[in-house]
Amino acid sequence: MSQIILTKGERGPKNYIYTVQAGWHVEHQKEGDDRVHFFIYWTSDGYQKTGCLNLLCHGFVQTSTRITPGQIYTLDVLSLSIYRDRFTSNWRLYNDRKPVGYWPKEIFNNMADCSQVQMVGIVYSPFDEPSPLMGNGALDGAKLANVLLLVGQGNNRKPENFVEYNDLRKNYYGAIYSVENGVLFYGGLGDWKKT
Repeated sequence: MSQIILTKGERGPKNYIYTVQAGWHVEHQKEGDDRVHFFIYWTSDGYQKTGCLNLLCHGFVQTSTRITPGQIYTLDVLSLSIYRDRFTSNWRLYNDRKPVGYWPKEIFNNMADCSQVQMVGIVYSPFDEPSPLMGNGALDGAKLANVLLLVGQGNNRKPENFVEYNDLRKNYYGAIYSVENGVLFYGGLGDWKKT
C-alpha cells in the first residue's frame, strides 16, 4: 500500500480526528483479488463510527468518468493531489491534474485545514510468513515525487519536517526524503519473518 493521508486533530481526543486518504493498495480481503487498486478512504471520528473505503457508503462524491475509487489501476504512475477548495471548502482529489471527486465539507465537523500530511508505504504479512515486497522491491526504489504542500492562497512549498518511521531494520524496507527535490524514496525487498 502506498498512500497520502491528510489529518486534522491527531493530538486531540480520538473522536476529533479527521482524515482523507488516497493511494493504491493490494488488498485481497477488501477487493477480492491480488491486483493493484486505486483507493480512497475518509473518517470524521478517528475510525470509530464514520469512514468509508472507496464508494461503499455515503461520503466521497465522484466527478470523474476516467478513474473510479476501487478500480484496478494498471498505469505506472499515480499522480495524486488533495487540497481544500478555498471557495467551497470541500476536500478535492485530483489524479494527473484531472478531478476525481471530492469529500464534502459537511462530513467533517472541523476540517478547515490539515495539521499533518503523511506519505505512507505499508506492507503486511502474518507472523509465520515472510513480509512482502514494498514498492518495486528495491530498497528505496519506489518514489512519491513532486511532493508539495499548498498553503494560504495557493502558494506551494516543499515539506521540510520529515520523520521516518520504520518498525523493521533498514535492510528490509527504507524511506529517504529529499527536501531539495521534494521526493520520498521508499520500498524494499521485505522477506522479514518473526522468529
